[in-house]
Amino acid sequence: MQQVCTQRCPSRSAASRSQFQLFSVVPASRARAPQLRVRADAAAPASGAANAPGKVVCIGEALFDLIADQKGVPREKVRSWKPYAGGAPCNVAVACSRLGLEVAFVTALGADKQGDELLALCKERGVNVDGVQRLADHPTRDVYVTRDDDGDREFAGFGLPGIGSEYADAHIDPERLPLDKITHGSVVVTGTLGLSYPTTALALRKAVKAAKGVGATVLIDVNWRPVFWEDGAAAKRVIMEYLQSADVIKLSDADLEALMGISLALALINPGAVAERFPNARGVLVTAGQEGASYSFRSPTKAEHSGVVPAFDVGVTDTTGAGDAFTAGFIYKMLQAGGLDAISANPRLLKEAVVFASAAGASTCTRAGAIESQPTLELVEDLFNTSAKWYNFW
Repeated sequence: MQQVCTQRCPSRSAASRSQFQLFSVVPASRARAPQLRVRADAAAPASGAANAPGKVVCIGEALFDLIADQKGVPREKVRSWKPYAGGAPCNVAVACSRLGLEVAFVTALGADKQGDELLALCKERGVNVDGVQRLADHPTRDVYVTRDDDGDREFAGFGLPGIGSEYADAHIDPERLPLDKITHGSVVVTGTLGLSYPTTALALRKAVKAAKGVGATVLIDVNWRPVFWEDGAAAKRVIMEYLQSADVIKLSDADLEALMGISLALALINPGAVAERFPNARGVLVTAGQEGASYSFRSPTKAEHSGVVPAFDVGVTDTTGAGDAFTAGFIYKMLQAGGLDAISANPRLLKEAVVFASAAGASTCTRAGAIESQPTLELVEDLFNTSAKWYNFW
């Protein structure tokens, strides 16, 4: 369940890139919601954490995406690249802060210029970086990203050879984790890429165990990238085992098919079929580009609430980081509702959260970069409020 821009986005004209257009669940030929203009304040500072409904701790990689300036060509034919700060856990951390949440980010960065820049960016966006580790003998990660003619991205390897085990984020020291920042009611977010590196894998598992021990909510954002792994079959087993510790799981349609062999069609027709594979999880989110977003959650009383929401149709400049903004948007609404128990027990609030998350993700696609393109809370709320009548919220 991915907003339209996060996977395989259709190309749009230059004029359409300045507007959002929301389709209802009926065919587009029969009904369309009003077009929504994207304001120029998308890069404005976050509204601050004064009204933040909860705390978020993100653990994992921070890096620079080197995005190809030329579309539709393979890596060896790209003439120039532009660096953008990224890394899924870092993206989620900054996006959550931008929405007004209190956020701490834990990673390992090289003692280099790139590490300095990432650290400064997180600080500038209001993210607590006390738990960031600096390593003199390992560089900050860089990832090459090519784009097809529609702007959709494809990972094209690292600057260093192999699976990137020499990068700093492959060596997050589990003994230096700021576990005191994980408290009851907070949300701990990890990805799955760090599981490919033994030291970082230990850190991720230690953080998840600590979170479960104090009653925090564990959200695991699946990120299937074969380039990070030497053995694909073993990787799938490791990831699936790790997901059994999650309270909330977020997958893309590509993750779903690669890891579980479940088709997107089934996930959209019967979202509960995905949730059934994770009996320990309270909720599963599936993002699927222009096909929309599906969800299935179990309430504290074991009642199940599931559904599908349509996608936001948005002109695409770059899809990098849109899924991470979706994750941040859902976390914001979950904490605003009072936490996982509250939102999973209320189907109206749950649906609102998924629509809000889709709006957050879609709004990142109009500009390049995972972090530079993230929207403010005001922008997402305006988009959500304008679309609310189409979902019968009011």
